[in-house]
Amino acid sequence: MHEYHIHTLVDITSNGNLKRQFPFQTPDGKEIHDKHSLAMARDQNSNFNTMLQLIQMRGNITWEQPPQMIELPTLGNHGFGSYYEGPQLSWHFQFFTEQSGVYGDIANPTESLADDFNLVPIIAECKNTASFPIQTFVTKELQGTDEQKVIDALAGGVINTYFSYSGPIDK
Repeated sequence: MHEYHIHTLVDITSNGNLKRQFPFQTPDGKEIHDKHSLAMARDQNSNFNTMLQLIQMRGNITWEQPPQMIELPTLGNHGFGSYYEGPQLSWHFQFFTEQSGVYGDIANPTESLADDFNLVPIIAECKNTASFPIQTFVTKELQGTDEQKVIDALAGGVINTYFSYSGPIDK
């Protein structure tokens, strides 16, 4: 098995089955008690499902835990863009593949993940604390259209998602 991680400022909370009668609790203990809390939970699930579909375009994965939310006092030692300052909520998701080289080569084992995720739309009105200049996963410095270059130049780095590879593990 090969271990990978996604680190993002996008709320990718997995709330499980939401087709239940009010009030009920999600697997992580959040109470869903009205249409507004249900809408938020659905939006979070949408971001989680988008993430899963992007990861699984290249291969099947397994995971042991849903994404974990962590409150970071500063983003200084992380791969997020300089646009995001101060304390932020971030989500981290660990997943595994059986094959090596699914998402890149030895030099950059997550290169294909960054390509696949870059500029894919998200639902930004969830529990994330970051304000996104573009409501997408951003995994690379913006290039391409003049508008994207202007946003990147004015805002500074706006990367809101990055990946890490931990290597092969015994499972």
